[in-house]
Parts: sequence; structure tokens; C-alpha cells
Amino acid sequence: MKKLNAIIIDDELNAIKTLEWELNNLESYVKVVQKFTKASQAIEYLTYNAQKIDLVFLDIQMPAMNGFEFLDRFKTRNFEVVFVTAYDEYAIQAIKESAVDYILKPVEAEELEKALKKIIAQSKKTQDSIGKITIPLENKLMFLNPSDIIYCKSDGNYCKIFTKDDTFLISKTLKFVEDLLPESQFYRIHQSYIVNLETIDAFNRSTNYVKLNNQKELPVSRSKRSDFLHQL
Repeated sequence: MKKLNAIIIDDELNAIKTLEWELNNLESYVKVVQKFTKASQAIEYLTYNAQKIDLVFLDIQMPAMNGFEFLDRFKTRNFEVVFVTAYDEYAIQAIKESAVDYILKPVEAEELEKALKKIIAQSKKTQDSIGKITIPLENKLMFLNPSDIIYCKSDGNYCKIFTKDDTFLISKTLKFVEDLLPESQFYRIHQSYIVNLETIDAFNRSTNYVKLNNQKELPVSRSKRSDFLHQL
């Protein structure tokens, strides 16, 4: 399973550095993509990048806007929340906010790892529950598990879907298929290609090509390169 993309929000820079250090020691779990000392900065970032963030480590007592006020800005959210605070009196309110965990400072590695394992277990359960997608094939409908798809290729107004065992040509555009696939698992690396991120074995920075686990190599467009690397 790929790492969780996380951000840290804490008004104390030393607290951010300490938490990031602990997370880096648990390198198989989390990738810290951004850090903020002001909740307002994090809101601005998430306004444009919410789909890319899996987890928010959030302090509670902060000037201008506290952690709960920050969450009030997100009536619906697709990221998990772990409160990291020096105060223990907010635990009940944190539960009401559906936080995954509530960790007291100074952060202990064991408590942090427990929280991350809990989040990963929940994420895997959600991923395993993703339903099959429905693909129209001539006179029948095919029900396909997204995890079986390696990549999809545009062929004009048609689309080729490459799975572990077969190739299907459907009379639909690549955009049609893209809208069916879970965003967390698939990425459009090029005008002509969508790949299953879990099937990528390598990325050649000099040629801008990815190598998939079926040995196929596909181009990544220059305009997509930066965002694609961020997804990885």
C-alpha cells in the first residue's frame, strides 16, 4: 500500500519538527507533504489539494484559529484527523469530531505508530470495499474490479483497458473510463494514458517514462510530471 500523504498544523515550529522526525522514523507509513504554523494557511492549501491529502496532524490551541475552528471549515472531509496536543481536556470533543486518534505531547513513537496502523487498516478496508465498475462491451456489460486494471489507453473515441489477463476495447472515451475509476488509485499521466498507481515499478526522470509491473513503459507528459511525482 502506498504511503499516506499528510500535513502537519501546529503554531510551534519545534513541535512540527519533532513530529516530522518521528514520522520519518516510521518511513513506511507516512509522507509529510506540507507543514503549517497557521491554520488559515492550511485551509488555503486544502482548498486546492484536499483530494491529495489522506491525513492531517492537528494541534488544538493555536492563535487566531484553533484546531476545532479549523475543522469547522470542512463540513465534509476526505482526510483523517489525528490531534496532537499538550492538553488532555479536549479528548471528548475530539471524538465528536471523528478524530482517528488523540496524541499528547511529547509524542511517543509507540502511540504514533498505533494511530497510523489504525488509519491504514481503515484505509485498506475502504479500498477493499470499492465496488466493481461497469464497462459496456458490444451486446453485454462487463463488471470489472479496478484493482485488476493495469492501465488504460485512449484510441480516439475508443478506449483500451489492459488488465492482468486481458485487453478490452470499448466504444467509450478515456475520460468516460477515468470518471469511473477511484481517484486514489488511478492517475492520468498523459492525454492518452491512465495508470493504476499500484502497478508502477519505476519512473525514469530523464525520459519521463514509467515502467509498470507488466514491463510496459508509458510516457508521462511534462505538464503532469510534477503532480504525478507528488501523487507517488
